[in-house]
Amino acid sequence: MLKTALDNLKTALAAAMPTRVVTRDLRDFAQHPLSDLEAGVLTLVSHREAGYANYRGREADLGKLSVITVGQLKMPEAATPSEVEDAEFAFAEETKTFLRTALPVEAAVLLETRFSGQLDAPYGWFAMDWEVWP
Repeated sequence: MLKTALDNLKTALAAAMPTRVVTRDLRDFAQHPLSDLEAGVLTLVSHREAGYANYRGREADLGKLSVITVGQLKMPEAATPSEVEDAEFAFAEETKTFLRTALPVEAAVLLETRFSGQLDAPYGWFAMDWEVWP
């Protein structure tokens, strides 16, 4: 069921964000083709499952899946750190827009988004923490 939830999210994100590369395989920047990073790579990674019902008959059932959604991108070498940051914001906003649409899971809630802090320009990244109810 967890695999199905992540696969369904990946498929729906790819359809909603056709100019981005959507995957379930987290890789370092150096392992991505430059064209993928220029388009923006969005990766779904499971982190943990928790919050089970744990009452008689539903032991270890109805858990929530913690998903980290990582966006990675590369801007032109001449891009300023603030331009990279702005690109991160735009990419993250696209992802948030997806969460406001019809989802292929029961629910998905955005808990937090962390950004690169301009540390890796011309590379940029963000990481979102989601709670997903498959």
